[in-house]
Amino acid sequence: MAASNSLLLLAAGSSDRALATILFIGLAILTTGLVTLMWTRWGHARPLAKCAGLSLFAHLLLLMYAYGTRVLFDSPGRITSSGTMQVRLADENSDQDASPASEDSQQPWEWSVSEKPVGPDLLSPDKVNLPEEEVAQNPAENPQPSDSPAPMPPQLVQREPSPPALLPEPPAATPPVDKTPTENAGDLAEMGPMPSEAVAPEVAAVEPPAEPAPLVPRPNPVTSSAQNVFETSRVGQLPTTIRRSGDGKPVPALLQARMQADRLLIASRFGGTPQTEASVAAAIDWLVANQSADGRWDCDAHGGGRETRTLGHDRGGAGAQADTAITGLALLALMGRGETHLAGDHRESVQHGLEFLLASQTDDGCLAGNAELFAAMYAHAIATLAVCEAFALTGDERLQPGAAKAIEYTLRAQHVAGGWRYRPGDAGDMSQFGWHVMSLKSAELAGLPIPAETNLRMRRFLASCTSGRARGLAAYRAGDRPSRTMTAEAMVCRGFLGENVAQATASEGLQFILEERPSARSGNFYYWYYATLATFQQQGREWETWNRELQRELLSTQRLDGAMAGSWDPDQIWGGYGGRVYSTALGALMLEVYYRYLPTLGDDAAAADRITERPDVSPYGR
Repeated sequence: MAASNSLLLLAAGSSDRALATILFIGLAILTTGLVTLMWTRWGHARPLAKCAGLSLFAHLLLLMYAYGTRVLFDSPGRITSSGTMQVRLADENSDQDASPASEDSQQPWEWSVSEKPVGPDLLSPDKVNLPEEEVAQNPAENPQPSDSPAPMPPQLVQREPSPPALLPEPPAATPPVDKTPTENAGDLAEMGPMPSEAVAPEVAAVEPPAEPAPLVPRPNPVTSSAQNVFETSRVGQLPTTIRRSGDGKPVPALLQARMQADRLLIASRFGGTPQTEASVAAAIDWLVANQSADGRWDCDAHGGGRETRTLGHDRGGAGAQADTAITGLALLALMGRGETHLAGDHRESVQHGLEFLLASQTDDGCLAGNAELFAAMYAHAIATLAVCEAFALTGDERLQPGAAKAIEYTLRAQHVAGGWRYRPGDAGDMSQFGWHVMSLKSAELAGLPIPAETNLRMRRFLASCTSGRARGLAAYRAGDRPSRTMTAEAMVCRGFLGENVAQATASEGLQFILEERPSARSGNFYYWYYATLATFQQQGREWETWNRELQRELLSTQRLDGAMAGSWDPDQIWGGYGGRVYSTALGALMLEVYYRYLPTLGDDAAAADRITERPDVSPYGR
């Protein structure tokens, strides 16, 4: 016993290195004793007594560790008379303590809830639907509302399309102010403050305001295993299951990769490089810098709406007023890199863009804004895709009314044969079809069900436009000659619709696409965008070839200096109609392909993330 006391005193009074050495030796002795007890004849006689001895020795080691590290007998700091802990800073080159912090200086852990800085970093829990058990387990992090007024949060208000002020830093003790939505903006409730971490696996929680704004429940959400757990796909198990900032549920599996902290690591698995990530960052910076004060990206202000008579047709300068389409593309580029209106370095930019789209929505749900005939349904589809994707990434219920109304309009506009074109009810074309399929896909990921009838119609339309020996080619409309652009778009649609594509069919389409690779001679960002998605989903040698050519063209043509740095010139096919924002957003989306969607085609683990046939139960009254 005396030897044990001596050992204890030696450990407590020695340096950390000596304590570590003693503990290491003790653990080695303990391990050797246990192994000997289990695997030799020594353990056959009086095993209980020997186990008790080893247990006492283990407890002695634990006591030495606790005493030597001052877990039980002392605290690393001292408590002042006011009840706060005072920490002293030690000079690493000296054993002397540095001067203690001033007693008048207030440290972050001393802030009361009402004194915490309020800004776009914090999200009120009344805007986040935390599970009841999580709230119960963390009562200190979820205090009950007090009688004192809460700080006014930055708000996602619905404005008329006029220049708004940027989000101010609100005063600390101003009560929340009710905002009345505009007639065109739907029933979206106030937008609360925003969390600071774009990829935090858990949802932040702070004191709720005294009178939380009610949330509108979404209609009949579709439950999917991919919306509850992350399912492994070809990318492998991602480091963290990212949870949505709006409701605490996991981000849908198909969208998980873009929300990860180290996107470059994921991108590198599929051919991305530091140069591609730098290019995307420069494009995002240009887009954010060129957003209008009212939240839109103005098409004609950035060179859109120029009539180029592409393919011999005069479209009347279509695109000049397609601001909701161009704004939707810019938002998709931001969200493709993990930015949302609730989290990220550019969350205010995303927020104002969503505000503009929702303020542009008409009573029937259309998001086309003032777009011309040839651009209107494109504009509605792309804007709907942006709103639904924001809803799927965040789970923010305040986006639900606008998203549901937009999808309702899309469903009504579908032709009986399954497609969409320039006006609601027009017989469809493949170019319009792709954008509407993607918007419906994002809506389903967000929890908005798609009727089985709609899915069957889409499959029929897709089949009507396909041709080729293995049915791997596709045309603009049924009966037309197949084109590479429409073939690529059809391949992407097959993936989102969950069709089982035969290897011969995929090979035929890929071979046709690779006959026209990215080059300065055939610059067509619209074609490149869909071909990039199609080849990436298939992976293999075709993807490696396409990716190599794509990087060479995009990285060499991006502007590097002056006011246009980070953008791409709209000098490609269709660039005159969409302008510089169109070309820059598509350029960024192509270089985000490595993590924007997981490569899930042919992967059963992520099949639940695709549009599939379900019972014809719909909240849209069809």
